[in-house]
Amino acid sequence: MKIMPPLRKAALKQKIAKYLLKDKDEAVVNWSIVKKCMLMLILAAAVLLSRILWKAYVLLSPELWQWVNVPLMKSQLALNALSFLLLLALLRLCHAGQRRRWVQLALPFLSVGLFVISLCREGYLIGILSPAAMISYVSLVAVGLVLLPRSIVYSAFIPVTLYLSGCAYLSYANVVPYAPLFHLESSSYSNAFWLLSMLWFIAPILFTCLALLEILLSQWRHREQLIQELSQTDPLTSLFNRRSINQRLEHLHQNAGAGYALVLLDLDHFKQINDLHGHNKGDEALIKVSAILRQNLRSSDAAGRFGGEEFILILHESALDQALQAAERCRSAIQQMELLGEDGHPIQVTASFGIAASSPDMRPQQLLTQADKALYEAKACGRNSVRAYLAQAARPAAGI
Repeated sequence: MKIMPPLRKAALKQKIAKYLLKDKDEAVVNWSIVKKCMLMLILAAAVLLSRILWKAYVLLSPELWQWVNVPLMKSQLALNALSFLLLLALLRLCHAGQRRRWVQLALPFLSVGLFVISLCREGYLIGILSPAAMISYVSLVAVGLVLLPRSIVYSAFIPVTLYLSGCAYLSYANVVPYAPLFHLESSSYSNAFWLLSMLWFIAPILFTCLALLEILLSQWRHREQLIQELSQTDPLTSLFNRRSINQRLEHLHQNAGAGYALVLLDLDHFKQINDLHGHNKGDEALIKVSAILRQNLRSSDAAGRFGGEEFILILHESALDQALQAAERCRSAIQQMELLGEDGHPIQVTASFGIAASSPDMRPQQLLTQADKALYEAKACGRNSVRAYLAQAARPAAGI
């Protein structure tokens, strides 16, 4: 079985992260204004098609003619069909010229305007205060505010609100007929045809808007999760970064319970690897060391890159002797790690370790200082060794 080199693995992870970010940049909320408007035109065409199908069904069912204004129904069916074809033509035109300046400027107002005109016409025909008209109004305003700038949305929906309010008043004053598409009598609101017709008008807009809002919310949640993951991990090694480690330490301090141990480790003479073999080999060494740390820790423990060639381990519910054993396993594995130079000769990599165990009243920063002193002692004693902070000073505890 062929094993992928560590650097290629790291490069692949970076490409995947870049792709995911790019994918999130392609979320609906991050689309260009032209793409958003084209989406609205597609939704308008879908809703208009549902109206065409309903009117065609009614005209093909003579038993339903007693409830509708047949001549008006026929004229509106022809108008809807023409509007549907115009929407398709507009979509084709916008897709072909979406990079043109005039399309970018005019399309937002045009798409919102078409929505408004459709809402006003159909709302008046089926009844301004009908459930279908009200749900259409609320849903389209909500979706418009999510997709488009507020200035564009309000410039269209303030007039439509005034229009619908005016029609409602004129219908109440018997100046204009209410819901002229239907023959509404006192008992008409209880008949099945009227109720099913309202449901038919409501369903496509309601489900379309709910589906779109669900997509937007899902993309936002996924984006937030991705950003959170990227903000917590080191891009090269995929270990926790310093910020994330500090948060975990603070959480342990605030939820004082079982003790824990900190292990600081620093790769010995790491600058020489970069200087003699290039930063590419230095990165490969960091990646391999991070893999070794993960392999030699429990699932409850945490490993992080603390900066440069320095790493940190948080060993949960570990006494000092357990931390010494874990650090020694990691030290031995790093010493035996295989890293070849460009000439094929092995590059020796070792690390020095400093350990400190927590106490009930000790803050994380104090524990870090103790571990750092132990690490300094390991460096001073010849490197490639493990030292623990004991009593008032760091003194040898284990190592080579």
